[in-house]
Amino acid sequence: MPTVVLDVHDDGTITVTVDEMILPPPPDFGVWRRGAFAQIIDTASQDRAFPVRVEVHENDGSTFTDIVPAIIRRTPAPDPLAPDADLEPDTTADEDEKAPAVATHAGVADRVEITAGRAGFKPGEAVAVAVITGQTEATEHGEALAQLDRDLVDGLGISEVILLGRASGTLTIRELS
Repeated sequence: MPTVVLDVHDDGTITVTVDEMILPPPPDFGVWRRGAFAQIIDTASQDRAFPVRVEVHENDGSTFTDIVPAIIRRTPAPDPLAPDADLEPDTTADEDEKAPAVATHAGVADRVEITAGRAGFKPGEAVAVAVITGQTEATEHGEALAQLDRDLVDGLGISEVILLGRASGTLTIRELS
């Protein structure tokens, strides 16, 4: 697993190395700064194609370490009820003989399994499962405001949201009203 090291300087710029090799910012980006954390990780992991170990060395001497997992990208399964565009329509049958298509398979959603062995969970405890849908930055007072698309909330039946500070480790769960 590659190690991404972010050395934060007094002026807020960051020097980034991946396995001790300098990772320069994109040419039109200028310099890496604190607010570019997500872009840095995306660049270092080729858009999260594989997990990376991240070490942040703050200018005050403190160090934070985390593992950023790969994002599992899946190609959606074809709609079993949609007509197959690759098949030529049957033009040999008379219009009277054509019967409407009948779905013989309603489709079963594929599942992605996530295992967190030896993570420190207590036997039998409830473990929340969250999917990251975006990111926001905390204000100068350490407050966070997240805005979610109503269609996403309604479509997934979301009733709670987890806010997690990547550097501070602060975790809060808020119920949606």
